[in-house]
Amino acid sequence: MPLSEEQMEKANQYFRLNGVVPDCPYCSMHGWEGREIVSSAVVDEQGSARPEAVPMAQFVCNNCGHITLFDARRMGLLSG
Repeated sequence: MPLSEEQMEKANQYFRLNGVVPDCPYCSMHGWEGREIVSSAVVDEQGSARPEAVPMAQFVCNNCGHITLFDARRMGLLSG
């Protein structure tokens, strides 16, 4: 699901409060673009998918395209 304007405001506030600087770890350019909330399957020790998922906010470097993921729940981007 695409990040809404409200979610982007919350993400930027989270970054400021937690000292997150949007500098790319690969190309060192400043600036990320918020894209989507994506989900990843959780696997157990045997490699089998468990029913729960991990919602993550996806941010993309404006220069090289490197993707960075943050826990969307911890950032306060999801209700509930």
